Amino acid sequence: MTTMTKMERMKAVLAGQPVDRPPFIAWGPHLNLEDKHVGDFTKAVIAYEDQHDFDILKVMQNGLYNTEDFGAVIDETKDSDDACFRKTRIPAIKCLEDLRALTKKDVHEGAFGREMEIIRILCDYYKDKVPVLPTVFGPYRMLGQLMGMGGKGGIPMLESGTMMDFAKAHEEDYLHVMDVLTDQVIDLMNGFLDVGAAGFFYCPGGTYSMDPSTDADYLKYIRPYDEKVLAAVYDRSFFTMLHICGMDVQHMDYMLDLPTHAINWEDQSPFNPSIEQVRAKTDKVLMGGIDRNADFYGGNRDKVKSVIKMKTKEAIRQGGRKLVVSVGCESPREITHRFVVWHEVMDELAE
Repeated sequence: MTTMTKMERMKAVLAGQPVDRPPFIAWGPHLNLEDKHVGDFTKAVIAYEDQHDFDILKVMQNGLYNTEDFGAVIDETKDSDDACFRKTRIPAIKCLEDLRALTKKDVHEGAFGREMEIIRILCDYYKDKVPVLPTVFGPYRMLGQLMGMGGKGGIPMLESGTMMDFAKAHEEDYLHVMDVLTDQVIDLMNGFLDVGAAGFFYCPGGTYSMDPSTDADYLKYIRPYDEKVLAAVYDRSFFTMLHICGMDVQHMDYMLDLPTHAINWEDQSPFNPSIEQVRAKTDKVLMGGIDRNADFYGGNRDKVKSVIKMKTKEAIRQGGRKLVVSVGCESPREITHRFVVWHEVMDELAE
């Protein structure tokens, strides 16, 4: 088969048609020192993509960009391994009064405007050669971030209990703020599409076992908002991937029919379903096959290459034509030099 371009490959996979080889992608690590400067960050992202030649560009934006404009106090990053998503010192929402007063922000100003310019520059650079996917967090996930999820000061709003406990105890306030955040996320995604984004790397709510909820809770308090957001932009999006984050995800079966083109999760985790198991439930494009925490490690290059080739072939067997070979989440910094081995595997499969 003639060698395909990245866009030809992606279009064929979406249609379930033959490809010269499956598309492949990894993302990460976060560029913690550059991600708040438009020029430095876009140059670093372009260098990363041009070096590794992935078929999709998932943009590793600052993991708290969606809280900055709401008044969150975020500590300055100290070094490249100082994870940006753990930097919230004072959350934007500290009490019910903060939550009730929350209003939408203009996505063309402030931190949102910075991210809009980043995506515009990347889309202008790659045009129709590489699909550019900005990272977007769903309304429930965004609410957790605004409350300080993962930050230094904990989550003052919760004191004890979980996000779901809060939703049920303060249902009227919760439903109000989720409506506001749903509209905010839709505005953001439409803005990204306006400047050229091909789709999104979308992180929904309710995936983590650390915030347990029953199926009924998920279906009432979380899923409707992700569904509304994704449905609002589906027809404008070329390729949106649902990233179901976590080594032990919950409610995954209820997420499979959300309006996205592809599904990505940690399929290599022993606590999560395999590609084969998920393929039996959906005809969407599936993304996985490679263990970011194991497959690239080891001093014997030939052995690493053999493992990656075996994993890639197994992913193809399980996923069929509608497959993107990928990692399950952010790649550790120390494995990126091994992506060249993975590229060799994909080239050999094409031959």
